[in-house]
Amino acid sequence: MSSRNAYIKESIYSYLLENSLRELPALKKLREETQKMPLGRMQISPDQGQFMAMLVRLIVPKKILEVGTFTGYSSLAMALALPENGKIVAF
Repeated sequence: MSSRNAYIKESIYSYLLENSLRELPALKKLREETQKMPLGRMQISPDQGQFMAMLVRLIVPKKILEVGTFTGYSSLAMALALPENGKIVAF
């Protein structure tokens, strides 16, 4: 997986992913399937998904509106971080 940030060396980015990424099996499967698609590069990276999930856990919103989805990786990452009574709408 290549870094999408021109300011981080590939070796450092790989180290960060190997040592800090906690990707749930459902997210990993979705990411791997999406990467096989012709436009798979449009997907967010797993570290971005983890960051979005962290924000959801910190803010604890009851509702999330996501405008613009591809295969739903970011939607799934945020939905898994929502409280039980939370709701996400994505289109």
